Amino acid sequence: MKKLTRRQRFWLGLPLLCGGLWAASQWWEKDLAKPVGAPDISPNGCYRVQEFQPFWVLPAFLHPMVFPDPEAGVYWFPRWEIPAFFRLYDHRNGQLIGESEIYDLVNAGGPLDWGFRSLPRVSAAMIDIGPNLPDCIGDQPG
Repeated sequence: MKKLTRRQRFWLGLPLLCGGLWAASQWWEKDLAKPVGAPDISPNGCYRVQEFQPFWVLPAFLHPMVFPDPEAGVYWFPRWEIPAFFRLYDHRNGQLIGESEIYDLVNAGGPLDWGFRSLPRVSAAMIDIGPNLPDCIGDQPG
């Protein structure tokens, strides 16, 4: 059996290295994310929403872009402008309630909505962040 040269080993290992780095980046992009600005606290103090910038080592165009609309497909090699995701906390005890996917805020973001009795979800325009708690629907303590 013929032994591979250093150059051949490099070209065979490069796709494995890139694929492994991309798979690992899917895990750490949220775990190592940095908060952006101060958190938003709901008017009656039930919820706190914090925006985060994902921790990306790879260039942004290598991260697929999804839209909140389930009818839209996944876009590969997109041009990201403001990638971000949100975390929703119970402001009364600090417990994490929900977390959004990573979206481009230029395309999908907007003002925060604290929910209604008919639609008990916290959202930022089209971005669903998480559910209302049963004792505080629509930021109205029960």
